[in-house]
Amino acid sequence: MQDARSISRRGLIAGTAAFGASVLVVGGAVSLGGKAFAEGGETASNNGAEVGGTQYGFMVDMGRCVDCEMCVAACRSQNHLSDETPNRRAVSSFLDSNGMNVYVSTSCMHCDDPNCLRVCPAGAISKSEAGIVHVDKDKCIGCKYCFQACPYGVPNYNSEAMDKCDCCLDAGVAPGDQPYCAQACIFNALKYGPVDELVAEAEQRGLAPVPVGEPCGPNCYLVRGVK
Repeated sequence: MQDARSISRRGLIAGTAAFGASVLVVGGAVSLGGKAFAEGGETASNNGAEVGGTQYGFMVDMGRCVDCEMCVAACRSQNHLSDETPNRRAVSSFLDSNGMNVYVSTSCMHCDDPNCLRVCPAGAISKSEAGIVHVDKDKCIGCKYCFQACPYGVPNYNSEAMDKCDCCLDAGVAPGDQPYCAQACIFNALKYGPVDELVAEAEQRGLAPVPVGEPCGPNCYLVRGVK
């Protein structure tokens, strides 16, 4: 049974994913709108958090995801999430524009301009190397402003602080290396890397990547390939 967060996220992305499936049929192009958050190696500032380099993110192939939830299990086990901590990643199902059942695996979008970072009164959220949006749990005061501000319903809470995907930084994965969810996907449905490179690779396959929503510049894209 899906939890409330999964259902909420499904409602959020269903329209975008259905639109994306119809775009892929006709081979339309989708503009990136500039995913490098600090082009040319320069640095940019988000509420005092200095970031630089290439923006990393996720690409989900709806034609390959089979709802095995190995990505969800790997995330939980490798990040040693407590029993009280909700899943950081969820697999949602819905009907696409052709009436076919498809699956999408999503977590934090590591947005270009994250609302959560801008509203956090404790300065607990930062956008760091590889564009990863990270939470300092020692600073989090549990006000839930980030949850209210996030258009994707990502932030969760346990008894300690806010919890969400950090691309496995706290689990020992270096910025830019493959997080455990992507490593666990044996169907090659979930990819992680520099967003520009992921999009270019998809377009070389004749696919048209579509971003999951628009607010904040999410760095998670959907494609529809062939199983």
